[in-house]
Amino acid sequence: MSGESFRVDLRGIVDILSHHLYSSPRVYLRELIQNARDAVVARSESDPSAPREIAIEIEDGGAVLVRDSGIGLTEEEMRSVLATIGASSKRSDFTRVRRQYLGQFGIGLLSCFLIADRIEVRSRSARSADAPTLSWVGNSDGTFTITSAQTPLPDAGTEVRVQARADDREWVEPVRVQLLAERFASLLELPITLRTGAHAQSEIVSTRTPPWRGSGLEATAWCHRELGFAPLAVLPIDVPTAGVVGVAFISDSPGRVGNRHGDTVYSHGMFVADDNVQLAPNWAYFVRLAVEGGDLALTASRESLQDSPAIGDVKAQIGTQLRQGIEHFALSDPVGFDRFMDVHAKGILAMAAGDDDMLDLVIGHVPWETSEGTMTLAQILRLSDDVRYTTSMTDFTAFAPLLRAKRSLLVNGSYVYGSEILRKVRERRGHTARVRAFDPHAFLDSLPEPREGGAEARGFEVHARAVLERLGVDLDLRAFAPASTPSLFVAAGDDHLSQLADDGAEADPWAGLLSEPEASPARPRLVMNVTSDAVRSLVHVRDERVRAEAISGLYVIGLLRAGQTLDERHGELLSSTLHTLITAAGGGE
Repeated sequence: MSGESFRVDLRGIVDILSHHLYSSPRVYLRELIQNARDAVVARSESDPSAPREIAIEIEDGGAVLVRDSGIGLTEEEMRSVLATIGASSKRSDFTRVRRQYLGQFGIGLLSCFLIADRIEVRSRSARSADAPTLSWVGNSDGTFTITSAQTPLPDAGTEVRVQARADDREWVEPVRVQLLAERFASLLELPITLRTGAHAQSEIVSTRTPPWRGSGLEATAWCHRELGFAPLAVLPIDVPTAGVVGVAFISDSPGRVGNRHGDTVYSHGMFVADDNVQLAPNWAYFVRLAVEGGDLALTASRESLQDSPAIGDVKAQIGTQLRQGIEHFALSDPVGFDRFMDVHAKGILAMAAGDDDMLDLVIGHVPWETSEGTMTLAQILRLSDDVRYTTSMTDFTAFAPLLRAKRSLLVNGSYVYGSEILRKVRERRGHTARVRAFDPHAFLDSLPEPREGGAEARGFEVHARAVLERLGVDLDLRAFAPASTPSLFVAAGDDHLSQLADDGAEADPWAGLLSEPEASPARPRLVMNVTSDAVRSLVHVRDERVRAEAISGLYVIGLLRAGQTLDERHGELLSSTLHTLITAAGGGE
């Protein structure tokens, strides 16, 4: 039984390439450039003094010509490399360091059939000084010919000419070719010249300084030019075990949490992709990388990196370096870091709610409002062994002065994701007993009640309850510091009940702050401070109308101190109180 070969329909292969392998016909130029670059590198391996040149020319009539001073091809290599799908010249004897080459799949030249029906190759091998110049002509119908070239090349190397179909002339227009050449080859280290017409001057489109090799100003300029924003900071990236090097740009706009725009990746200087999401952790949504992929393998299309264990290792190391870079940024440039926090604090908190690595960053660097001033959670934990936090802005506003007077620390966790972050901090080993949710009702109940007074004091309490009853508010008389706080309004509600489910005996930090189920007040209450001169003076006010208006005024003050929004009714109440008190002070009726 004799074996038979597969029959390959080249047109079908080209269709597969165009619809399933390559993202766009534009890749034809990249494949030509990288094949030329690999040929030059291959020749340099055996002859370091050999010229290192690549030239791109646009000819009249819609043709592109790419010429290199590389190792060239023999007739046998033309048959095995150019005419065999899946072959690669990089597997031949002249390669010793295969990872230096970009193309490894032997299908790059076929990409030219995406825009052309005919590919012409002239090549002269560098294996011998008298090697002939050969001509290989391939057609989209799957046929090819190899002959001696009518015009020999003066030196070893290869010249590829691609004549675009009439319908695909856009891909060989001078402006388009220049944009593509600069996009693909700008960071290649060997000189690549481009001439866009017979009478045009040649210009170099490669050998640009990569952003990771230039100064900070050069990296910033590259980011602005290529990515469209001025970075808040530029952080170095270096994973030498994989040959990965680059920079991370911190975006100047908030972006969308969990939605990374993608990173710009090069391989040995050749552009690979600008939408790669394989190398940075998800929490780094505010970071854009520009990196040299080094030893990381490319996919067959060479438009992305192959998924592999090496990718995971590099990603983990980049994540560590990003965190370290941000921490260094915070220490070395406080002003710049403040801008960073202004832009990204909300997103960082969102990511930290579900990512322990980001939680460490939040603990160390994100500022929180506390009863003792603004400080980070790391500073808070160093300062106090009894940290309480509230998830209500109104409660923080109302109770911060009271806890400050008692030399206790209250953290404002009312901001977006604040409760989740503080809960995760509390759950960490060693912090459970130190970080507690603040229960305002339990705190108020712990304050001392005033000593029983005479009939005059009891009469004031009865009168005050009557006034507050009309306002739908309960009265609670307590003695507390500071005396400058005459009254405190505490809202009612039942969302505080869910706090008990998380902290056991104490409040759950993300439900709200109301009391335990058995003791939940049905109505708001006004806590009046009997140590306050204003409250103590009310006992001696004989005019019931003035006293009633003063109590109403203390109610409004309590609302304001608690951060409550005043409505029209409260405004009228305050206006009436002021009018009565001013009139009484002036001796009027």
